[in-house]
Amino acid sequence: MSEISEGLLSSAFYLGEMPSGALLLKDNALYPWFLIVPHGNFVEWVEIPPETQHKMLTDLNSLSRFLQEDEVLKVEKINIGALGNIVPQFHLHILGRKSSDLAWPGPVWGHSDHVDYGEGEVAALTARLAGTVNKFTRVADV
Repeated sequence: MSEISEGLLSSAFYLGEMPSGALLLKDNALYPWFLIVPHGNFVEWVEIPPETQHKMLTDLNSLSRFLQEDEVLKVEKINIGALGNIVPQFHLHILGRKSSDLAWPGPVWGHSDHVDYGEGEVAALTARLAGTVNKFTRVADV
């Protein structure tokens, strides 16, 4: 398992590993919101070795295709960001959006109340990821 900041783990589920690093899911069922945390301890994109950057782009593309093509999610737009203002460990946000979501068309940060995932929803999503996302290896207990 990658070393992941407690600041990230406190608001996300650790789903497993991709070639570039850990894959997390924000713990708010209102939005399909993933985080890729690269292997290594980095704060800025420019600190990440080019080989890992390339892996992150491949993983980002694979995850983005999943968000568009997954029969349950079927997102219309994908937002990608790397802010790190609160948690300095580098992490990439990949957020699926629909024109019907509560925050549309504005940003989701601080917009809507938190909604927990229902029983089995995270496990079902993780199983779908494992079947389609580039070399994603899920953890057994999610």
